[in-house]
Amino acid sequence: METTCVVDNSVKLGSRLWGEHGVAFFIATDAGGVLFDTGDSGTVLMHNLKALAIDPEAIDAIALSHAHVDHTGGLAALLERARPGLPLYANPGLFRERFSKRKGGYSSVGLSLTRETLEARTTLHLSDEPQE
Repeated sequence: METTCVVDNSVKLGSRLWGEHGVAFFIATDAGGVLFDTGDSGTVLMHNLKALAIDPEAIDAIALSHAHVDHTGGLAALLERARPGLPLYANPGLFRERFSKRKGGYSSVGLSLTRETLEARTTLHLSDEPQE
């Protein structure tokens, strides 16, 4: 098994990778490759996948740790390039709204895609139990 950090807020100076607040890891195993989280933006995720020579069409599954935008923000861009029906594993609370309170107001910090959009582009596996 090999784990590659695709998105992080810290990148090595002189690296060809871009950094941002958020996280994504590509986990390669003998059984296939899983993208664990998708970072904060499609721009950084797609740039870094290309720089790391990870073809979005070769990703066998996506796993989301939780639905904050810094872990799901690159999902829409990835799904534009990934194969249709890609398995997506997440907690059933994925579609629950999430907010941040700043300067007296609330802003959405949750998943930007609807359940209908994800059902049309992926094969959803929602469970609060561990998945293999």
